[in-house]
Amino acid sequence: MLKIKSITLNNSAQLSLLFDSTTTLPCLYPMLYINSSLKFKSESTQRAYLQGIKQWYEFWEEKHNQSFCKYFREHKSNPNLMIKEIDSFILYLENMRVVDQKLIRLGSNPSINYNTLAHRLRAILSYLNYLLDTFSQVHGKSISPEIARYKSTLSQKSDLVKNLSSNHHKAHKNGTTFKSLTEEMKEALYSIISPKAQETLFKGKDAQLRNFLIVHLLLNYGLRTGELLLLTLNSIKTDLKTHNTYLLITDTHDRTDNRITKPHIKNAQSVRTILLEKRDAQFIHMYINNIRSQNSKSHMLFLSLQAPYSPLSKSGFKKIIATINEKMKSKYPQFFDKNYVDSIDKISAHILRHTWAYMMLKHSYQSHLGSYNKAQAMENAIENLRKMAGWSLNSTMPYLYASRFISENANLANIQRITKVGAHYGQY
Repeated sequence: MLKIKSITLNNSAQLSLLFDSTTTLPCLYPMLYINSSLKFKSESTQRAYLQGIKQWYEFWEEKHNQSFCKYFREHKSNPNLMIKEIDSFILYLENMRVVDQKLIRLGSNPSINYNTLAHRLRAILSYLNYLLDTFSQVHGKSISPEIARYKSTLSQKSDLVKNLSSNHHKAHKNGTTFKSLTEEMKEALYSIISPKAQETLFKGKDAQLRNFLIVHLLLNYGLRTGELLLLTLNSIKTDLKTHNTYLLITDTHDRTDNRITKPHIKNAQSVRTILLEKRDAQFIHMYINNIRSQNSKSHMLFLSLQAPYSPLSKSGFKKIIATINEKMKSKYPQFFDKNYVDSIDKISAHILRHTWAYMMLKHSYQSHLGSYNKAQAMENAIENLRKMAGWSLNSTMPYLYASRFISENANLANIQRITKVGAHYGQY
């Protein structure tokens, strides 16, 4: 039996590995792959890739009565069977992880989430590519025709994976993923989480203030959930010269962090320094001095308000958001009515980050228009957004927001054109 477990390294970083419960040792090649290619990715990303690799190993064991590590060690110079079995593995996943030689199905199982299936396949294709690049080539020599052909096949399979999940991604892009809060929704949100609200949403004013601060940081600075939960007392720094206050986003590797599921920084670009608005800086210091427990041994910024004042966990954070979502749905049902094009499915950390990203892009674009043409202003706005959001250079996320912004402005321009020239209704 195979299990995914996390180990803690000397620097307190977490590394997820695939273990064989019989030998109690990590599987060799997956361990080398994770350490080489995904070491600096978040624990959730490592686990997502390992899920695909785990299913590939289970498939191989069931079909060939042999561990995949053993097969590859014996055939790494020419792993022909490994490449041939990719199609069978796809069918295996579509058939709810049952090996069936008679099954012919591709993209037609209504009970399968093809986006999840695509994630699993992307993971295994990345893993197999790593094996070919690392172990199937002789260093110093040109790539053999067989290995070149195998790599070409893997590339073709990647295109197949894109086709399998294309319908999901179309819905993904046009659906709630990139929806954001309207101004009316933001005002409603603040009305229920404000520390000055007549009826507090949370038990006690301290909880109301802490949770208001959490939502405010997410909505106005675009923090990811993991980044928020990693904030410590040392994350707030002041500039001696300007007296500006900054928020340092980084991985703490705090040995006192006893949370079961530890938050992580997503990538190297996520490490960044964010300038805080003066009132927000004052609010954070007020929270630290008056609300946050002084008796906690933890250095994390956001703690439980009850002894032993542990760091706020992911589950605790989700409960806060769920409480807000429930209140918003009961008090403002129109915001969730799908008959309206600007409706949302729910209040979530993603929605708050998307709202910030869209506001940031719009503001940055308009500020650049005075000095640049529209194309250059948009390019500058995109790069500003990329840096502020902590997206990698390869990420297409900033361009998705730009595409949405351009599309909405094109619609507005078209309506203005129609209004200006007149619709000629009097002629009909």
